[in-house]
Amino acid sequence: MDRARDNCNRGKVAHVAPEQPNEPRHQFLGFAALAVAAVVAAAAAFYAFTSSDKSSPTSVPVSQQSGAPTPVPGTGVLSSERPEIGRPAPDFALVDARDSAAIVKLSDFRGKAVVLNWYASWCGPCRREIPDFEQAQQILAGEVVFLGVNYLESSSRAVAMLDEFGGTYPAVLDSSGVVSDHYRITFMPTTFFIDREGILRSVKTGQVSPDDLTRHLERVGVTYTAP
Repeated sequence: MDRARDNCNRGKVAHVAPEQPNEPRHQFLGFAALAVAAVVAAAAAFYAFTSSDKSSPTSVPVSQQSGAPTPVPGTGVLSSERPEIGRPAPDFALVDARDSAAIVKLSDFRGKAVVLNWYASWCGPCRREIPDFEQAQQILAGEVVFLGVNYLESSSRAVAMLDEFGGTYPAVLDSSGVVSDHYRITFMPTTFFIDREGILRSVKTGQVSPDDLTRHLERVGVTYTAP
């Protein structure tokens, strides 16, 4: 009987319970795969951005921004509000690029539309838009003020760049970067379009073309067509 029972048992297939997956390990591998995919996507996006920027640059990233207090008493950010479309553009006071004894406030130009443009001598796109700004300034005299804000440079460099490309409009020196920091400047050039009541109506990051100028000036109530 025992021998017959053993032979019978040898003919059967033993049932083994399936191994349960290690869920924490699977979850970790899933998160890791997502992380790798995110890094690859970010690298691809960065490569595409830098490649396109090299071939036809319209803006330059800002690599340094201190936000330190301005060295001249009475200058710096005068409004705690950050820039926001449809809200008053934050007021500030900075030293005139052409006259170190003069302080210029954004609010000095209330009653006129203002094209507030951040620039620097190392910014190629900034150079290319100066002649268009100057041309519009001459045509729209009395209606629009173009105000350049030079980023972290000396007065000599700030003014020499304007002179080189024929820019006669006013400019100020953000020598510490505090106003640039308040306005969240991360690319150059960046241009803010402010209406006669001091309300920020639009922002353009990158070089402003003549067509851009027409479109954005319309948003501040000014009609302009480049010759």
